[in-house]
Amino acid sequence: MKFDDKFYLASQIKYHRKKMHLTQAELAEQVDLSVQHISRIESGCYIPSLKSFFMLVNVLHMDLSEFGFDVSATKNPVKSRLMEVIASATDTELIFYENMINAVDKSLSKTKKNSVVV
Repeated sequence: MKFDDKFYLASQIKYHRKKMHLTQAELAEQVDLSVQHISRIESGCYIPSLKSFFMLVNVLHMDLSEFGFDVSATKNPVKSRLMEVIASATDTELIFYENMINAVDKSLSKTKKNSVVV
């Protein structure tokens, strides 16, 4: 399904809200919308603004791929592979990768500064 199907969008928001055991009032408070607005979004009467949509996605821990967005699309095979490794990593592995990348990035920054030709 794609994002442009407002009834699909409505059902996904409602599904994820219930999955997180939130009432419409609790969700409304977290995304700074009225309960009535949440109700109308979930019934398909309203489509949320882009800002509200991303707030809902964030609060409800929704995956953008459910709406046809491929946020991981890249033509660079190295980047794709790194993204796969990171996506499948455990929390401990993620900490290790972050520390390793930060160390390499810091070293590269120093190297770039030292090799600048005036």
